[in-house]
Amino acid sequence: MPSSEPHLSHSAVLIEDDPDYISPFGKDSAAHALYSALVTLTLGVLGSTVLPVPYAFSKTGIAAGVLTMVLVAAANDATCCMMIRAAAHTGLTTFEQLSEWAGGRKARIFTQVSLILLLYGTLCGGLAFLSDVARVMVQKGLGDGEAPALLAADGRPVMILTVLTVLLPLCLQRHIRQFEKAATVGVAVVVVLCVLIVARAVSDDFPAVRSGELNVLHVKVDAHLPEAFAVLGFAFYMQPMLMPLLKEMPSGPAGTRLTERAVHITLFAVACGVYGTVGVFGASIFGTQTESNIMVNDLLPGFRTATLVLYASLLVYLCCGMVTTHYALRASLDLLLVGPDAPFTWTRQIAETLGILSCATTVALLFPTQAEKIFALTGCTAVCLVCYVIPVFIHLAVQRDVQRMQTDECRGAVGTHTVSAATETDAAATRTPDPLREPLLEGTGPDVRAAAAVAACCCSKPAGLLTSESLQARAEDRGSSSRGRPGCSSMRGAVQCVWQSLCRYTLPAAIVVIGVGFSIAGLYVGFLDLMSYLDDGGTEAAGPPPASSASIRA
Repeated sequence: MPSSEPHLSHSAVLIEDDPDYISPFGKDSAAHALYSALVTLTLGVLGSTVLPVPYAFSKTGIAAGVLTMVLVAAANDATCCMMIRAAAHTGLTTFEQLSEWAGGRKARIFTQVSLILLLYGTLCGGLAFLSDVARVMVQKGLGDGEAPALLAADGRPVMILTVLTVLLPLCLQRHIRQFEKAATVGVAVVVVLCVLIVARAVSDDFPAVRSGELNVLHVKVDAHLPEAFAVLGFAFYMQPMLMPLLKEMPSGPAGTRLTERAVHITLFAVACGVYGTVGVFGASIFGTQTESNIMVNDLLPGFRTATLVLYASLLVYLCCGMVTTHYALRASLDLLLVGPDAPFTWTRQIAETLGILSCATTVALLFPTQAEKIFALTGCTAVCLVCYVIPVFIHLAVQRDVQRMQTDECRGAVGTHTVSAATETDAAATRTPDPLREPLLEGTGPDVRAAAAVAACCCSKPAGLLTSESLQARAEDRGSSSRGRPGCSSMRGAVQCVWQSLCRYTLPAAIVVIGVGFSIAGLYVGFLDLMSYLDDGGTEAAGPPPASSASIRA
């Protein structure tokens, strides 16, 4: 029988909340949906984080950097899949709704605050980073004496122009998947950057490797090492951008599988590939001289025009990365202001977009470098909560719900066994006893068989997301096969129960430990940076931003 509980009545993910709106994607093919998700998530993950990765590798060395990268990618992949499966299990497609389903109103408010803190800080920091890149572009692309003094000393005018001409039009789009063409351009810019860095490293014959500045196994233990690990620790998160994208993917199990596949490819193939390429080859060029933003290093010495084109392309790329952040922030604010069932209006869409960009740009204008220190602290905390702690909390709630459903299923199976056993007992009472056909062990009556059925159900491996139809089918199947399955009282059943408990709780605990560990590293760096700023009397010379701040703002 179908469950009467509202969170179990959903079997598909909603595509569009407005019933009168026709999706622009029409009958979306699986290949197109996968490609759209890939390019969108790629820009959401990479952002400006790709620029400080060479600095991180110059501190950690190649082996430790690659190991850290794979570990963080695996943790984020696990939490992304937790969120996707939780959405499929409940039919809810936002962080806030899933948190409320798992922990009530307080959990929803806590999640809303964490999301807005993370996304708004990221957007403000991204605009400040845009200003930094614009200033370096003018200095390196035009050269001394040719660049206007205002633009060479301050990148904020170029930042404002870029926001008005590039970022604002992209942010006004209604659907995140409509951004796929611009995202494709952004991915192409990243590919060109990778090719340039690899070509430069090969042509120079890997100078840092030959000199010993970059070692495969050696880790440089100094005050900058936590900063390097913080860069890699915050380089793979996509959870805030994933949930709005999930609403626009095909519905049902097909959409769930496509989204999970896009997450796997984006994190392990694209992100690890790009970070590994830029990080290893970039650090092999500059060694200990690698800046926290590799674009501060001279990648194309003697080629001013090419440098100007490269930096201008990077400005567009950085804007593309900020679009996904803005979209996730706008979705969270819209849910907070009008709720999940409000119909779409362009007036509200434009007002929210202008309000978000105006506030973020104002902060970037008033505090072009100082703001990143504050957001480094808030970003470390929010990344840990949004990308590690909250997904694990929701996942455990889903596991409890699945276990409850399985328990209800087993009780139904036990009831069937009890009725069948009673019928067999009545029939046996009318038969003539035959000693040769009696069981060798007494006591295997209906009560024992019912207990065995409960043990078999409780110790069986969860099959993931369950529907009412699958529950009924599995109940019938267990009703006919649970007699011969081991319970927790047997050695085999006990081992099975222990193994399933470890799988159920060890992985979430490990994910939380990873998230908290990297957040502590980021908080340490951000705190020292903030204290240094305060000790200097609130002044700071112009220069590239700290690598950890750049990664948090990505």
